[in-house]
Amino acid sequence: MAVATVSRGLQSALRRGITPRTEMMAHEAANMKFTPWIQWAETCRTYGAVSPAHPIEQFAMATSAIWSHLPPYIRPGELIVGARLRAPQDSPEVGGWVPDGDAYVPEYAKMVPPDRADLKAMALRSLISPMTAHCHRIADYEALINIGCEGIIGRAEELAKDRSGEELIFTQAYIAVHKAVMQLAANYATESLRMADCEEYPQRAKELREIAAICSKVPAKPAGTFREALQSYWFFYHTCSWDMGRHDQLFIDFYRKDLAEGRITPEEAQELIECLLIKAHRDYSEADSNVSSIHTLTLGGLHPDGSDACNELTMLYLKAIRNVRLSRPTVYVRLNTTTPDEVIDFAVQMLAEGLSEPNFYGDEPIIRGLERVGIPTEQARGYALGGCTEVVSPGKSNWGSPNGWINLALLVDDVIRETAASDEPSEQTLWLRMQQHIDIVADAVRDTTIWMDETSPLYLGFSMFMPCCLEKGLDLTKGGAVNTMAQYAAIGLPNAADMLYSWSTLVYKQHESPAEIIARLDDGDEAFRKQVKAMPKFGQGEPEVDHLAAKLVKMLSEALESRSTPLRKAIALGHLSGGQNMHIDYGRYMGNTLDGRRNGDTLADSMAGSQGFANRGVTNTLRSLYTLDHSHLQGGNVSTIWLAPADARTSEARTNIVALIKAYVAMGGSQLQINFMDSETLKLAQAHPEQYHGLMIRIAGYSADFTNIGKTLQDEVISRLEGLK
Repeated sequence: MAVATVSRGLQSALRRGITPRTEMMAHEAANMKFTPWIQWAETCRTYGAVSPAHPIEQFAMATSAIWSHLPPYIRPGELIVGARLRAPQDSPEVGGWVPDGDAYVPEYAKMVPPDRADLKAMALRSLISPMTAHCHRIADYEALINIGCEGIIGRAEELAKDRSGEELIFTQAYIAVHKAVMQLAANYATESLRMADCEEYPQRAKELREIAAICSKVPAKPAGTFREALQSYWFFYHTCSWDMGRHDQLFIDFYRKDLAEGRITPEEAQELIECLLIKAHRDYSEADSNVSSIHTLTLGGLHPDGSDACNELTMLYLKAIRNVRLSRPTVYVRLNTTTPDEVIDFAVQMLAEGLSEPNFYGDEPIIRGLERVGIPTEQARGYALGGCTEVVSPGKSNWGSPNGWINLALLVDDVIRETAASDEPSEQTLWLRMQQHIDIVADAVRDTTIWMDETSPLYLGFSMFMPCCLEKGLDLTKGGAVNTMAQYAAIGLPNAADMLYSWSTLVYKQHESPAEIIARLDDGDEAFRKQVKAMPKFGQGEPEVDHLAAKLVKMLSEALESRSTPLRKAIALGHLSGGQNMHIDYGRYMGNTLDGRRNGDTLADSMAGSQGFANRGVTNTLRSLYTLDHSHLQGGNVSTIWLAPADARTSEARTNIVALIKAYVAMGGSQLQINFMDSETLKLAQAHPEQYHGLMIRIAGYSADFTNIGKTLQDEVISRLEGLK
């Protein structure tokens, strides 16, 4: 049966949810404004100001007091509870981030060591942009749910007997925080009973008493049922948050046991999943309402033994995501050569219906890349995605965030200009200089990472939910994880490869003067710009360009991986535009370049090619992408392809897209995200936003409502579709 492609501007008018309960809640979530958390702010003011001698003690006392005293808030109809009351929807204070990539370069330049003028200069000209020592993480939800707070406290009390100094303080903080989480749940149990006694509808009163019974058990004790596991998870996530992990793996045993013992039906399980997804959208963030990258959900993938991990919950989750149709969380389906066709087909059908989720990740190259830098195979197979598209090891790692960005396009532009000015501008000279510049950047990345690690504040709010940190008595930033890497994301690979191809063609094939090439480029010679713009580009399936891109990726990756820090065993490479949309700001800092860019124009938004140049069909775009060795992009990467809505309108058309995705994975591709959209619709949405509210598209490693992202980014997104065919 053909699937009608629904205009995303009409999505908000469609029914959401498997039951009237989740339909109501999903509509409310989709239309809410992200006003401030008023109870949270008041509780923090009242209980957060403590100042004992040690910062870990200060954190433990404040956290314990805040979570123990935060008033419970239960919305009508909720089955999974745990929320913070927001200010009224008509409040003038509404959170929201317009991710247009403005002014990030000078902000991140502040993150370099203050005594390193050389690194400061590199950052100010946008060659490198350090960001943070820690960011995207996934707590050890498996241990937390299956052990429970009482079990974790018992283990901490045992360890405390033989500890002293800061290790003892850290262990005592663990105890205090988990007691606070237990008290938070107990407060919800009390509130549920109070509400049940006042409830006029018997069915809702019964539900509230069931909630009270569950909150009286979890997360203090191990979960025993599917619903208990979801509720326990939410209390932990509500407390430490960030990325969500592999839910179909985390909850499958609970679901199967309940199903076998007659406690649940698939429809009841899906309703609970929808309740959880709705909470993830509305009850996690106070602001950041425009983007989805603040928490990420992973499905599918592999078991530790290498077998396919898709199960009954994989499809239930996809159906629930399809039903609620909310901008968060970001959803990835991990793929391998044995992933069931029904999973991929259903995912493609979701995209064809106008959703911006899910997205895809090929397992093989990511796992191979993690193994190469020393991650054990079983742990590598358990990776999940965090943030935009960063690779994370749930509950075990301190890696998963771009510690910063590298402007690969600027690096190559520097090399080309130096080569042109040299006495011997040969191809050999070019690549020798390339290696030298890559080594300089890799050293800068290493030195900046060391400084950030040494000066970073403790990450106690997350370390308290990583039992591996408890075992070591160390915060994540001090080595508490099972293993630690850094990740740096390159920007502008397609631009860099296109520039190198233009240079090689003009100088080494056509024997034009290097000095004259640079002069014409800098003078803004329009005829010359059109000449280089018309040359073959990455994303068009041109082998010569593609192999230049592959060479750059391998050189930069090997340079980073060969460098370690006292905390981090390696530096992994990724390629993003990122939630910060660094490709826009980096472009502002660059002049005319040999790929046909004008001064100030944006760099490529993804690895799939520069805007408007991946114009020889999606097959050629994917051919360019799998020329790259994606195991050298194990930090996480983004490849966006655009298809017309008609490309998935029929069953036959969707079958072709499924085959395309499977071929991409089989050929060694990793991340892939698909927008079914045309430029005419985007232009209409820009001109008439009130008619297109809810027009969700995949922008970078995140989805957003096109009408809420600001004109700078809107124009850049539209430019990606110009010239495509």
